[in-house]
Amino acid sequence: MSLPRLFACYGLLTVVLAGCASDIVDRAVHNDRMNFNEAIVQSWNEQLLLNLVRLRYRDNPLFLEMGGVIAGYSLKGIAALGGGTTFQTPLTGDWRLSLGGEYTTTPTLTYFPLQGEEFATRLLSPISPSMILFLSQSGWSIERLFTLCVQQANEVPNAVSASGPTPDLAPEFEGSLQVFEAMRTLQKKGLIEGALDKDGKTVLLYIRNNPDGSVDPAAVKVRELLDLDRDAAVYRLVPSYVRESRDEIAVMGRSILSVMFFLSQAVEVPAADAAQGKVTVTMRSDGKPFEWSQVMGRVFRVQASPSEPANAYVRVFYRDHWFYIADSDLNTKTTFSLLTYLFNLKAAGKGGQEPLLSYPIR
Repeated sequence: MSLPRLFACYGLLTVVLAGCASDIVDRAVHNDRMNFNEAIVQSWNEQLLLNLVRLRYRDNPLFLEMGGVIAGYSLKGIAALGGGTTFQTPLTGDWRLSLGGEYTTTPTLTYFPLQGEEFATRLLSPISPSMILFLSQSGWSIERLFTLCVQQANEVPNAVSASGPTPDLAPEFEGSLQVFEAMRTLQKKGLIEGALDKDGKTVLLYIRNNPDGSVDPAAVKVRELLDLDRDAAVYRLVPSYVRESRDEIAVMGRSILSVMFFLSQAVEVPAADAAQGKVTVTMRSDGKPFEWSQVMGRVFRVQASPSEPANAYVRVFYRDHWFYIADSDLNTKTTFSLLTYLFNLKAAGKGGQEPLLSYPIR
């Protein structure tokens, strides 16, 4: 190839390479965003599950919040022209053109620990009836919400002792399960609905009759178990242990930490760990072990395996065992998602924290 023609090709290819650079960066940003997104979600799920397992073993939990991801990009092009010309008759030449490029990304990740007085206050403050209302209006099951977030309603206990470290004796919960199940039945039929009063603070719970005017059996059960006024159609949800009238439902909400302790009771532990006293074994009044699946079976389950499980939605390795949530366990996955939303609403970082770790990935 003649030298002038080579230079013309070189100029053309340089323009083409410059034009392609923009497309390469666009694709890189898109792919990295998706990869970062997937990695952050998976990391959060594993951290949350790990802390539930830690609570089951009475180990201290720790949350590291990701403060930011800064991705640096570089695109380097390489062009080389080599060859020579023989100055004799006839004039001959042998020229070669080579082009190359290199693309690199160097993300910097920043972490900070969730701790301190402000975080502890958010972690320990009770979940309000209004938050339960807003979540129920967003389509969440009222049974799931009350099971997780309410430890007592009108003196009907919902495994109150499970809101902390695993208790020695089986908790009372049967009445609350019946109430919450009946409320879910009414929700499916569109016969129960929450709303805020005119003051914008008080939560009202409406219980309607069937379209034909008859009282639904589930509504009868809710009123009986909570000892409510049978003739009333609207009830006030108040954050209190004691109600003042029979048209009130005194609701004592769990804190985020209590919800986590509550769900940690559903972590199945290896028999050897239980035998060695590494976890508390809850006992019934007849001296037999209590099965927490009676309380959690409909909403949450974390399984344990000595070998890495296949088809797990999320899994963590802790104390020589794998703890996991099965990908096919949609009920548990839903509850796990709800816990994530509750944590983000109540206890997640609010910015301004000093990073604990900040480092580039090479």
